Amino acid sequence: MHNLELVNLADESLLPCQVTTHTDGDGYELRLNRANASPIVVDSLIDFEDALRQLRAELEQQNLLLLCNRFRRNAFVSSMARQMSDGLGCYLVIAGEPVSPELVVESLGPAPRKDVVLAVKASKFINEWIASFDV
Repeated sequence: MHNLELVNLADESLLPCQVTTHTDGDGYELRLNRANASPIVVDSLIDFEDALRQLRAELEQQNLLLLCNRFRRNAFVSSMARQMSDGLGCYLVIAGEPVSPELVVESLGPAPRKDVVLAVKASKFINEWIASFDV
């Protein structure tokens, strides 16, 4: 179980929550529990990264962000990282620098509010980071 926080984008209030992972060998499930709300459950036949993307989309529709490493502006998931961690590991990249094995973190580890952004902003950062290597 991962004890994390959600931020309500309407007023920046923080809401404690728990995220649990479950796999049965064929499928991957993420369950987010918080007080006074129904659990959010997402399933994937691919891996936990696919489930995290679904969870992020669902939370953003509810005007919420989960303060975890995977939802940081500079979180990057390579195919190798996905395979090695079932989608529960990501890199924290630095602008202008290649991926560093020392910067692999747990996707569901806690992250500070200042580093967590909407998916569209994270995608823009990562696309610009990738483009910086296309010479």
